[in-house]
Amino acid sequence: MKNLSDKDIKEIKKWLNIDTYRQFENISLERLYHELVMRSLFFKSDQSDDERWMDKIYANSLFRGDPFLITDSRMNQLKTEARLSLSPYFSVTTTGRLAHLCFDGMKKSLFGWNNVDDYWIDEKVDELPVAEAMPVLCEYRVMIEIDLTNGSDEEIAESLKAMLPKWRKIRKIEPESLDTIRFGHSTIKKIIDYRLIPLLDILTWAKHHDIRVSDNHLSSLLHCDSDEENKTRMGSHIKNTDKPLALKTASKSFILQFHHFLNKNNHLKEMRVSDVITLADKD
Repeated sequence: MKNLSDKDIKEIKKWLNIDTYRQFENISLERLYHELVMRSLFFKSDQSDDERWMDKIYANSLFRGDPFLITDSRMNQLKTEARLSLSPYFSVTTTGRLAHLCFDGMKKSLFGWNNVDDYWIDEKVDELPVAEAMPVLCEYRVMIEIDLTNGSDEEIAESLKAMLPKWRKIRKIEPESLDTIRFGHSTIKKIIDYRLIPLLDILTWAKHHDIRVSDNHLSSLLHCDSDEENKTRMGSHIKNTDKPLALKTASKSFILQFHHFLNKNNHLKEMRVSDVITLADKD
């Protein structure tokens, strides 16, 4: 890994425009969440093939000087998807997912066609849950169907709650041990005030180019002489607070807590980030 050179600094300054990043205050809180979800891909150690492809696409966007990874059309698409499935805990089975499962099942000779109008199925798996019959594709999952007419939301939720420990015991799956993160209005304020998104993007550039960026260099790239003195973050601030917090915002624990915060505070989803920061100032 190389140290940052003067040439590298010039390269970063070609795409890093702090005035552009200030516009993150004007997007909705829900959109900020999705921006951080996208950035979490850059720091994920076990990327899938699709995630590596997305990493490349989104990194190219950053390094062209466009830090807004979630376009208006993508945000509308996410809102449409959210009506049925958008959650870090579960997803609605898509037709594509079903086709993938069927293809895998036929490759393993679990079932197949007899003719156009008839199929056969291996009797050994006929009554097995999908996750047990195809464990590679459902490593940490169970697949269920929910009859939405058969009970109230509370009744269905209580039934699922009762079944979860049984499924965990059968599948021998324990919940991940994740860091506990306190999340509130002040967390959003820190993301903006400490310029954590441009900080993450510089670290992403450094990761892609195998370059080490010192805390003092991060400070000089993120702040300029025109910044108010009490808002300028020095190298020591970057080292002790800002960089650790920036990396935490790209972690699974943080993303889950942000998602939980939005679910608990649904009225904040469409609120501008700057207005949420105002709430933090009142706390």
